[in-house]
Amino acid sequence: MSAAFRKVESGRAIDIDIDRVCILDRACLRLLVRCGVGTCIQLARLVYGGLHETQRRLLRLYRAGLLERTTVAHTPLRKGEYAYRVSETGHQRLVTRLTPAPPSYVRHMLDAVDAVIALNRSDDREHPPVQLWLPDGMTGDRLGHFVRPDSIVVLTTDAGSAVLALEIDEGTEHRRPIRAKLAAYRRPLAARPAWHLIVVVPTLIRADWMIRQAASLELGPRVWVVTRADLARDSLDTVLRPLAPGSSPATVRSLLRPPQRLMTAPVGSRAWLELLAAGGGETGDGVLAP
Repeated sequence: MSAAFRKVESGRAIDIDIDRVCILDRACLRLLVRCGVGTCIQLARLVYGGLHETQRRLLRLYRAGLLERTTVAHTPLRKGEYAYRVSETGHQRLVTRLTPAPPSYVRHMLDAVDAVIALNRSDDREHPPVQLWLPDGMTGDRLGHFVRPDSIVVLTTDAGSAVLALEIDEGTEHRRPIRAKLAAYRRPLAARPAWHLIVVVPTLIRADWMIRQAASLELGPRVWVVTRADLARDSLDTVLRPLAPGSSPATVRSLLRPPQRLMTAPVGSRAWLELLAAGGGETGDGVLAP
């Protein structure tokens, strides 16, 4: 999805002292810097809680010129869901030295956020399963110079933990780049027995195609494929299909093994939001151990 982001004209922007915005607003801005873009529904689940409160706060940040927005494709014209990103002005005010996320990448970024939200579903916001989430801008060199997952997620429940490298597939890449991308995971996964690769695809047909492409790559038993719809519906109970021939399907929950990898600021908790608001700085070396 390629989208044209709209922003408030500078002369109409309301004045907000960014040093005095509340913790939740600052956390939202910092999160959007990390993951590139997010919808109102996504930001309600990760930051604000209530949908109407989220809409109100995002509208205020938008009117202040700190955010830009575009309508997400395939939603009703008058009820369209907006995708928000930090504007150039917002990046300058936050002193990130970054630029707004590219419009051509919106669908991919939104699907990556959806995958993490699905894995993090919990009735206990302060003790959710996702202990650490590194979006693609933070995954460089974690698995070597030639592998950069779209997200790295540390999952922990009472049963144990696992580290997941997520590849978000939009069904657009052809055989050669897909095979090269998958093959690049062989060596780093072999050295990390607690790590798994999960490829999230748009359709069952694409999942079947992905399995055929991976059949001769000798990827090992910790590489899986799942559709976006299944992951969104079933969360940790989603059945993953193996990309390695001869392996059996497994649920996400069944991948978790002792020990538990716990952090003081799991994703979505108050401690995580306060950490984001302060500028981030998770130290995940321990939970990312092999």
